[in-house]
Amino acid sequence: MKLFTRYNQIVLLVLVLVFLLSSVLYYFLLNHILIKEVDEVLNHRKARTESYVKQTGHLPLPDRMGEVRVDYTLVKHPITGTHFSFVRAYDSIENSAATFRKFVFTLPVNGQIYKVTLLRPLAGTHNMATTIIMVTLSTILTILIISLLVNRILLRRLWQPFYDTIAAMRGYKLGKVKEVKLPQTTIEEFVFLNDNLKDIIQKAEEEYQILKEFTENASHELQTPLAIIRSKLDLIIQREDLSEVQSEEMKEIYAEVKKLSRLSGALLLLAKIENQQFVQVTVIDLKERIEKKLQQFQELWKNSEINLNCQLQEAAIRANGDLTDILLNNLLSNASRHNIKRGSIDIHLRAHQLTVSNTGSKKMLNSKRLFRRFYKEETNSQNNGLGLSIIKQICEQSDIQIAYFYKNGKHVFRLDWYFLSE
Repeated sequence: MKLFTRYNQIVLLVLVLVFLLSSVLYYFLLNHILIKEVDEVLNHRKARTESYVKQTGHLPLPDRMGEVRVDYTLVKHPITGTHFSFVRAYDSIENSAATFRKFVFTLPVNGQIYKVTLLRPLAGTHNMATTIIMVTLSTILTILIISLLVNRILLRRLWQPFYDTIAAMRGYKLGKVKEVKLPQTTIEEFVFLNDNLKDIIQKAEEEYQILKEFTENASHELQTPLAIIRSKLDLIIQREDLSEVQSEEMKEIYAEVKKLSRLSGALLLLAKIENQQFVQVTVIDLKERIEKKLQQFQELWKNSEINLNCQLQEAAIRANGDLTDILLNNLLSNASRHNIKRGSIDIHLRAHQLTVSNTGSKKMLNSKRLFRRFYKEETNSQNNGLGLSIIKQICEQSDIQIAYFYKNGKHVFRLDWYFLSE
Protein backbone atom coordinates (compact mmCIF):
# COMPACT_ATOMS: atom_id res chain seq x y z
CA MET A 1 0.00 0.00 0.00
CA LYS A 2 1.32 3.40 -0.96
CA LEU A 3 2.10 5.94 1.74
CA PHE A 4 -0.28 8.65 0.55
CA THR A 5 -3.04 6.01 0.11
CA ARG A 6 -2.55 4.95 3.71
CA TYR A 7 -2.48 8.61 4.75
CA ASN A 8 -5.74 9.29 2.89
CA GLN A 9 -7.38 6.29 4.55
CA ILE A 10 -6.41 7.49 8.01
CA VAL A 11 -7.46 11.07 7.27
CA LEU A 12 -10.75 9.88 5.76
CA LEU A 13 -11.49 7.70 8.79
CA VAL A 14 -10.73 10.54 11.20
CA LEU A 15 -12.79 13.01 9.18
CA VAL A 16 -15.77 10.65 9.00
CA LEU A 17 -15.65 10.10 12.76
CA VAL A 18 -15.35 13.84 13.37
CA PHE A 19 -18.15 14.47 10.88
CA LEU A 20 -20.53 12.01 12.57
CA LEU A 21 -19.66 13.16 16.09
CA SER A 22 -19.97 16.83 15.19
CA SER A 23 -23.30 16.15 13.44
CA VAL A 24 -24.76 14.57 16.56
CA LEU A 25 -23.39 17.28 18.85
CA TYR A 26 -24.49 20.01 16.48
CA TYR A 27 -28.02 18.59 16.32
CA PHE A 28 -28.45 18.50 20.09
CA LEU A 29 -26.82 21.90 20.54
CA LEU A 30 -29.00 23.54 17.90
CA ASN A 31 -32.12 21.84 19.25
CA HIS A 32 -31.28 23.06 22.76
CA ILE A 33 -30.81 26.63 21.52
CA LEU A 34 -34.12 26.61 19.63
CA ILE A 35 -35.98 25.20 22.67
CA LYS A 36 -34.47 27.98 24.75
CA GLU A 37 -35.81 30.47 22.22
CA VAL A 38 -39.28 28.92 22.55
CA ASP A 39 -39.04 29.08 26.34
CA GLU A 40 -38.13 32.75 26.14
CA VAL A 41 -41.18 33.38 23.96
CA LEU A 42 -43.39 31.60 26.51
CA ASN A 43 -41.83 33.53 29.42
CA HIS A 44 -42.43 36.75 27.49
CA ARG A 45 -46.09 35.73 27.04
CA LYS A 46 -46.33 35.09 30.78
CA ALA A 47 -44.96 38.56 31.55
CA ARG A 48 -47.45 40.14 29.15
CA THR A 49 -50.34 38.22 30.78
CA GLU A 50 -49.30 39.31 34.29
CA SER A 51 -48.99 42.92 33.11
CA TYR A 52 -52.44 42.75 31.50
CA VAL A 53 -54.00 41.38 34.75
CA LYS A 54 -52.43 44.18 36.81
CA GLN A 55 -53.73 46.82 34.46
CA THR A 56 -57.24 45.50 33.82
CA GLY A 57 -57.96 43.22 36.77
CA HIS A 58 -59.03 40.29 34.59
CA LEU A 59 -57.43 37.69 32.28
CA PRO A 60 -57.02 38.36 28.58
CA LEU A 61 -59.15 36.34 26.24
CA PRO A 62 -57.73 32.84 25.50
CA ASP A 63 -55.91 32.63 22.20
CA ARG A 64 -56.46 29.32 20.45
CA MET A 65 -55.65 30.33 16.89
CA GLY A 66 -52.40 32.21 17.43
CA GLU A 67 -48.86 30.90 17.59
CA VAL A 68 -49.23 30.37 21.36
CA ARG A 69 -52.34 28.62 22.65
CA VAL A 70 -53.68 29.84 26.01
CA ASP A 71 -55.98 27.93 28.38
CA TYR A 72 -57.25 29.05 31.82
CA THR A 73 -58.30 26.70 34.58
CA LEU A 74 -59.59 27.70 38.03
CA VAL A 75 -57.58 25.97 40.81
CA LYS A 76 -57.51 26.06 44.60
CA HIS A 77 -53.78 26.27 45.21
CA PRO A 78 -51.06 28.16 43.39
CA ILE A 79 -48.19 26.37 41.60
CA THR A 80 -44.72 27.27 42.76
CA GLY A 81 -41.86 27.64 40.24
CA THR A 82 -42.01 27.24 36.49
CA HIS A 83 -43.05 24.06 34.72
CA PHE A 84 -41.88 23.38 31.16
CA SER A 85 -42.59 20.09 29.42
CA PHE A 86 -43.23 18.46 26.04
CA VAL A 87 -46.68 17.15 25.14
CA ARG A 88 -48.39 15.61 22.15
CA ALA A 89 -51.59 17.34 21.08
CA TYR A 90 -53.73 17.91 18.01
CA ASP A 91 -52.53 20.69 15.74
CA SER A 92 -55.42 22.21 13.81
CA ILE A 93 -53.05 23.91 11.35
CA GLU A 94 -51.14 20.72 10.53
CA ASN A 95 -54.36 18.68 10.95
CA SER A 96 -52.44 16.00 12.83
CA ALA A 97 -50.90 15.25 16.19
CA ALA A 98 -47.79 17.29 16.90
CA THR A 99 -45.29 18.02 19.65
CA PHE A 100 -45.86 21.16 21.73
CA ARG A 101 -43.80 22.99 24.31
CA LYS A 102 -45.98 23.35 27.41
CA PHE A 103 -45.59 26.06 30.07
CA VAL A 104 -47.80 26.08 33.18
CA PHE A 105 -48.00 28.76 35.88
CA THR A 106 -50.69 30.17 38.28
CA LEU A 107 -51.97 33.72 38.46
CA PRO A 108 -54.20 35.37 41.11
CA VAL A 109 -57.10 37.33 39.60
CA ASN A 110 -59.68 39.13 41.80
CA GLY A 111 -59.16 36.79 44.73
CA GLN A 112 -59.19 33.65 42.60
CA ILE A 113 -56.30 31.50 41.36
CA TYR A 114 -56.10 30.50 37.72
CA LYS A 115 -53.79 27.97 36.16
CA VAL A 116 -52.52 29.35 32.88
CA THR A 117 -51.38 26.79 30.26
CA LEU A 118 -49.36 28.02 27.31
CA LEU A 119 -48.75 25.70 24.34
CA ARG A 120 -46.51 26.43 21.40
CA PRO A 121 -46.06 23.96 18.51
CA LEU A 122 -42.53 22.83 17.78
CA ALA A 123 -43.11 21.79 14.18
CA GLY A 124 -41.68 25.02 12.84
CA THR A 125 -38.76 24.80 15.24
CA HIS A 126 -37.99 21.23 14.18
CA ASN A 127 -38.26 22.15 10.51
CA MET A 128 -35.93 25.08 11.02
CA ALA A 129 -33.47 22.92 12.96
CA THR A 130 -33.56 20.21 10.27
CA THR A 131 -33.02 22.76 7.50
CA ILE A 132 -30.13 24.44 9.29
CA ILE A 133 -28.53 21.08 10.12
CA MET A 134 -28.87 19.79 6.55
CA VAL A 135 -27.40 22.96 5.07
CA THR A 136 -24.58 23.01 7.60
CA LEU A 137 -23.75 19.32 7.25
CA SER A 138 -23.91 19.54 3.45
CA THR A 139 -21.44 22.40 3.59
CA ILE A 140 -19.14 20.49 5.94
CA LEU A 141 -19.37 17.36 3.80
CA THR A 142 -18.56 19.35 0.67
CA ILE A 143 -15.56 20.89 2.41
CA LEU A 144 -14.36 17.43 3.52
CA ILE A 145 -14.65 15.97 0.02
CA ILE A 146 -12.85 18.95 -1.51
CA SER A 147 -10.15 18.67 1.18
CA LEU A 148 -9.63 14.97 0.44
CA LEU A 149 -9.36 15.60 -3.29
CA VAL A 150 -6.97 18.50 -2.77
CA ASN A 151 -4.89 16.42 -0.33
CA ARG A 152 -4.76 13.52 -2.78
CA ILE A 153 -3.64 15.70 -5.67
CA LEU A 154 -1.27 17.71 -3.49
CA LEU A 155 0.32 14.65 -1.88
CA ARG A 156 0.80 12.99 -5.24
CA ARG A 157 2.60 16.06 -6.56
CA LEU A 158 4.63 16.45 -3.39
CA TRP A 159 5.74 12.81 -3.51
CA GLN A 160 6.46 12.79 -7.25
CA PRO A 161 10.20 13.55 -6.77
CA PHE A 162 10.41 10.50 -4.51
CA TYR A 163 8.92 8.22 -7.17
CA ASP A 164 11.17 9.79 -9.80
CA THR A 165 14.16 8.98 -7.60
CA ILE A 166 12.99 5.38 -7.18
CA ALA A 167 12.52 5.07 -10.96
CA ALA A 168 16.02 6.40 -11.55
CA MET A 169 17.50 3.98 -9.01
CA ARG A 170 15.57 1.07 -10.51
CA GLY A 171 17.31 1.60 -13.83
CA TYR A 172 20.72 1.81 -12.19
CA LYS A 173 23.10 -1.13 -12.53
CA LEU A 174 26.34 -1.23 -10.67
CA GLY A 175 29.26 -0.77 -13.03
CA LYS A 176 27.09 -0.20 -16.11
CA VAL A 177 25.53 3.23 -15.55
CA LYS A 178 28.07 6.02 -15.25
CA GLU A 179 25.71 8.58 -13.78
CA VAL A 180 22.27 8.36 -12.20
CA LYS A 181 20.16 11.41 -12.97
CA LEU A 182 18.13 12.09 -9.83
CA PRO A 183 15.25 14.59 -10.09
CA GLN A 184 15.67 18.19 -9.03
CA THR A 185 13.47 19.22 -6.13
CA THR A 186 13.14 22.02 -3.59
CA ILE A 187 11.76 19.77 -0.84
CA GLU A 188 14.44 19.53 1.82
CA GLU A 189 13.79 15.89 2.75
CA PHE A 190 14.04 14.73 -0.87
CA VAL A 191 17.15 16.81 -1.45
CA PHE A 192 18.68 15.12 1.60
CA LEU A 193 17.65 11.70 0.21
CA ASN A 194 19.13 12.39 -3.24
CA ASP A 195 22.40 13.70 -1.81
CA ASN A 196 22.83 10.60 0.33
CA LEU A 197 21.97 8.32 -2.58
CA LYS A 198 24.60 10.04 -4.74
CA ASP A 199 27.21 9.51 -2.04
CA ILE A 200 26.22 5.85 -1.67
CA ILE A 201 26.33 5.30 -5.44
CA GLN A 202 29.73 6.93 -5.72
CA LYS A 203 31.18 4.81 -2.89
CA ALA A 204 29.61 1.66 -4.30
CA GLU A 205 31.05 2.39 -7.76
CA GLU A 206 34.51 3.00 -6.34
CA GLU A 207 34.45 -0.21 -4.31
CA TYR A 208 33.03 -2.12 -7.26
CA GLN A 209 35.80 -0.91 -9.57
CA ILE A 210 38.42 -1.87 -7.00
CA LEU A 211 36.86 -5.32 -6.66
CA LYS A 212 36.67 -5.81 -10.44
CA GLU A 213 40.26 -4.75 -10.92
CA PHE A 214 41.36 -7.06 -8.12
CA THR A 215 39.41 -9.99 -9.58
CA GLU A 216 40.73 -9.39 -13.07
CA ASN A 217 44.32 -8.85 -11.97
CA ALA A 218 44.30 -11.76 -9.56
CA SER A 219 42.79 -14.11 -12.14
CA HIS A 220 45.18 -12.93 -14.82
CA GLU A 221 48.22 -13.18 -12.60
CA LEU A 222 47.24 -16.68 -11.51
CA GLN A 223 47.16 -17.99 -15.06
CA THR A 224 50.94 -17.94 -15.59
CA PRO A 225 52.02 -19.76 -12.38
CA LEU A 226 49.15 -22.22 -12.79
CA ALA A 227 50.26 -22.99 -16.34
CA ILE A 228 53.82 -23.52 -15.12
CA ILE A 229 52.64 -25.80 -12.30
CA ARG A 230 50.53 -27.86 -14.70
CA SER A 231 53.41 -28.28 -17.15
CA LYS A 232 55.78 -29.31 -14.35
CA LEU A 233 53.22 -31.78 -13.03
CA ASP A 234 52.84 -33.24 -16.52
CA LEU A 235 56.55 -33.90 -16.62
CA ILE A 236 56.62 -35.39 -13.12
CA ILE A 237 53.65 -37.68 -13.76
CA GLN A 238 55.38 -39.05 -16.88
CA ARG A 239 58.49 -40.09 -14.92
CA GLU A 240 58.94 -43.83 -14.63
CA ASP A 241 60.64 -43.76 -11.22
CA LEU A 242 57.44 -42.67 -9.41
CA SER A 243 55.76 -45.20 -7.19
CA GLU A 244 52.08 -45.97 -7.62
CA VAL A 245 51.22 -43.98 -4.48
CA GLN A 246 53.24 -40.96 -5.63
CA SER A 247 51.64 -41.17 -9.05
CA GLU A 248 48.14 -41.12 -7.54
CA GLU A 249 49.03 -38.17 -5.32
CA MET A 250 50.41 -36.28 -8.31
CA LYS A 251 47.20 -36.95 -10.23
CA GLU A 252 45.16 -35.57 -7.34
CA ILE A 253 47.37 -32.47 -7.21
CA TYR A 254 47.06 -32.12 -10.97
CA ALA A 255 43.24 -32.34 -10.75
CA GLU A 256 43.11 -29.63 -8.08
CA VAL A 257 45.44 -27.37 -10.08
CA LYS A 258 43.25 -27.92 -13.13
CA LYS A 259 40.19 -27.02 -11.06
CA LEU A 260 41.93 -23.88 -9.80
CA SER A 261 42.86 -22.98 -13.36
CA ARG A 262 39.22 -23.29 -14.47
CA LEU A 263 38.13 -21.14 -11.54
CA SER A 264 40.70 -18.49 -12.40
CA GLY A 265 39.60 -18.54 -16.05
CA ALA A 266 35.93 -18.20 -15.09
CA LEU A 267 36.64 -15.25 -12.80
CA LEU A 268 38.70 -13.59 -15.50
CA LEU A 269 35.87 -14.11 -18.00
CA LEU A 270 33.34 -12.58 -15.60
CA ALA A 271 35.60 -9.58 -15.06
CA LYS A 272 35.95 -9.09 -18.82
CA ILE A 273 32.18 -9.33 -19.33
CA GLU A 274 31.52 -6.80 -16.54
CA ASN A 275 34.19 -4.49 -17.97
CA GLN A 276 32.35 -4.72 -21.31
CA GLN A 277 35.42 -5.87 -23.19
CA PHE A 278 33.20 -7.86 -25.58
CA VAL A 279 31.82 -4.83 -27.41
CA GLN A 280 31.71 -6.09 -30.99
CA VAL A 281 28.14 -7.05 -31.84
CA THR A 282 26.99 -8.87 -34.97
CA VAL A 283 23.93 -10.68 -36.23
CA ILE A 284 24.38 -14.36 -35.37
CA ASP A 285 22.64 -17.33 -36.96
CA LEU A 286 21.70 -19.10 -33.76
CA LYS A 287 20.53 -22.28 -35.44
CA GLU A 288 23.91 -22.75 -37.13
CA ARG A 289 25.79 -22.08 -33.87
CA ILE A 290 23.69 -24.61 -31.97
CA GLU A 291 24.16 -27.28 -34.63
CA LYS A 292 27.96 -26.89 -34.34
CA LYS A 293 27.76 -27.19 -30.56
CA LEU A 294 25.64 -30.33 -30.85
CA GLN A 295 28.36 -31.97 -32.90
CA GLN A 296 30.93 -31.13 -30.21
CA PHE A 297 28.81 -32.64 -27.41
CA GLN A 298 27.65 -35.66 -29.38
CA GLU A 299 30.41 -37.95 -28.14
CA LEU A 300 29.89 -36.94 -24.50
CA TRP A 301 26.16 -37.62 -24.66
CA LYS A 302 26.78 -40.93 -26.40
CA ASN A 303 29.09 -42.10 -23.63
CA SER A 304 26.62 -41.00 -20.95
CA GLU A 305 23.71 -42.58 -22.88
CA ILE A 306 21.88 -39.25 -22.87
CA ASN A 307 19.03 -39.00 -25.33
CA LEU A 308 18.82 -35.74 -27.32
CA ASN A 309 15.52 -34.27 -28.50
CA CYS A 310 16.16 -31.29 -30.72
CA GLN A 311 13.79 -28.98 -32.62
CA LEU A 312 15.51 -26.05 -34.28
CA GLN A 313 13.85 -23.27 -36.22
CA GLU A 314 15.54 -20.38 -37.94
CA ALA A 315 16.52 -17.73 -35.41
CA ALA A 316 18.89 -14.77 -35.28
CA ILE A 317 20.25 -12.69 -32.44
CA ARG A 318 22.31 -9.53 -32.23
CA ALA A 319 25.15 -10.23 -29.81
CA ASN A 320 28.87 -10.78 -29.45
CA GLY A 321 30.01 -13.97 -31.18
CA ASP A 322 32.45 -15.07 -28.48
CA LEU A 323 29.91 -14.52 -25.72
CA THR A 324 27.27 -16.41 -27.68
CA ASP A 325 29.60 -19.40 -28.00
CA ILE A 326 30.34 -19.27 -24.26
CA LEU A 327 26.62 -18.98 -23.49
CA LEU A 328 25.69 -22.02 -25.59
CA ASN A 329 28.65 -24.00 -24.31
CA ASN A 330 27.75 -23.34 -20.67
CA LEU A 331 24.06 -24.13 -21.23
CA LEU A 332 24.82 -27.48 -22.84
CA SER A 333 27.60 -28.26 -20.34
CA ASN A 334 25.24 -27.53 -17.47
CA ALA A 335 22.53 -29.75 -18.97
CA SER A 336 25.08 -32.54 -19.45
CA ARG A 337 26.94 -32.25 -16.14
CA HIS A 338 23.81 -32.25 -13.99
CA ASN A 339 22.04 -34.99 -15.93
CA ILE A 340 21.64 -38.64 -15.09
CA LYS A 341 22.71 -41.74 -16.97
CA ARG A 342 20.23 -42.61 -19.71
CA GLY A 343 18.66 -39.21 -19.15
CA SER A 344 17.55 -36.73 -21.79
CA ILE A 345 18.19 -33.22 -23.04
CA ASP A 346 15.55 -31.24 -24.93
CA ILE A 347 16.54 -28.26 -27.06
CA HIS A 348 13.86 -26.11 -28.70
CA LEU A 349 14.78 -23.07 -30.76
CA ARG A 350 12.19 -20.63 -32.02
CA ALA A 351 12.46 -17.19 -33.60
CA HIS A 352 12.77 -15.37 -30.28
CA GLN A 353 13.20 -18.15 -27.73
CA LEU A 354 15.63 -20.91 -26.81
CA THR A 355 14.70 -23.60 -24.30
CA VAL A 356 17.17 -26.11 -22.88
CA SER A 357 15.77 -28.70 -20.46
CA ASN A 358 17.32 -31.78 -18.93
CA THR A 359 16.58 -34.57 -16.52
CA GLY A 360 18.42 -34.53 -13.22
CA SER A 361 17.62 -34.18 -9.53
CA LYS A 362 13.94 -34.72 -8.79
CA LYS A 363 13.42 -31.38 -7.09
CA MET A 364 13.39 -27.76 -8.14
CA LEU A 365 16.56 -25.75 -7.62
CA ASN A 366 16.64 -22.55 -5.60
CA SER A 367 15.69 -20.09 -8.35
CA LYS A 368 16.55 -17.07 -6.16
CA ARG A 369 20.15 -18.17 -5.62
CA LEU A 370 20.71 -20.24 -8.75
CA PHE A 371 22.55 -17.56 -10.74
CA ARG A 372 24.67 -16.29 -7.87
CA ARG A 373 28.40 -16.76 -7.98
CA PHE A 374 29.79 -19.86 -6.28
CA TYR A 375 26.30 -21.18 -5.59
CA LYS A 376 26.21 -24.97 -5.47
CA GLU A 377 23.15 -27.10 -4.93
CA GLU A 378 25.42 -29.76 -3.45
CA THR A 379 28.25 -28.70 -1.13
CA ASN A 380 30.53 -31.54 -2.25
CA SER A 381 30.14 -30.68 -5.95
CA GLN A 382 33.36 -30.49 -8.00
CA ASN A 383 32.03 -27.52 -9.99
CA ASN A 384 33.16 -24.00 -9.17
CA GLY A 385 29.62 -22.61 -9.15
CA LEU A 386 30.33 -19.94 -11.79
CA GLY A 387 28.79 -21.49 -14.92
CA LEU A 388 25.25 -20.21 -14.41
CA SER A 389 26.58 -16.88 -13.14
CA ILE A 390 28.45 -16.47 -16.43
CA ILE A 391 25.27 -17.38 -18.34
CA LYS A 392 23.32 -14.75 -16.39
CA GLN A 393 25.98 -12.10 -16.99
CA ILE A 394 26.10 -12.77 -20.73
CA CYS A 395 22.29 -12.62 -20.93
CA GLU A 396 22.21 -9.27 -19.18
CA GLN A 397 24.81 -7.81 -21.51
CA SER A 398 23.06 -9.23 -24.59
CA ASP A 399 19.54 -8.06 -23.53
CA ILE A 400 18.32 -11.63 -23.13
CA GLN A 401 15.76 -12.58 -20.49
CA ILE A 402 16.62 -15.87 -18.79
CA ALA A 403 14.29 -17.88 -16.58
CA TYR A 404 14.49 -21.20 -14.76
CA PHE A 405 11.64 -23.51 -13.77
CA TYR A 406 11.02 -27.18 -13.05
CA LYS A 407 8.36 -28.87 -15.18
CA ASN A 408 7.42 -32.49 -15.87
CA GLY A 409 10.47 -33.77 -14.01
CA LYS A 410 12.91 -31.63 -16.00
CA HIS A 411 14.99 -28.55 -15.23
CA VAL A 412 14.20 -25.92 -17.84
CA PHE A 413 16.23 -22.84 -18.80
CA ARG A 414 14.38 -20.52 -21.14
CA LEU A 415 15.99 -17.60 -22.98
CA ASP A 416 13.82 -14.89 -24.56
CA TRP A 417 15.00 -11.97 -26.68
CA TYR A 418 13.70 -9.43 -29.16
CA PHE A 419 15.59 -9.04 -32.40
CA LEU A 420 14.83 -6.24 -34.86
CA SER A 421 16.61 -6.66 -38.16
CA GLU A 422 17.93 -3.57 -39.81
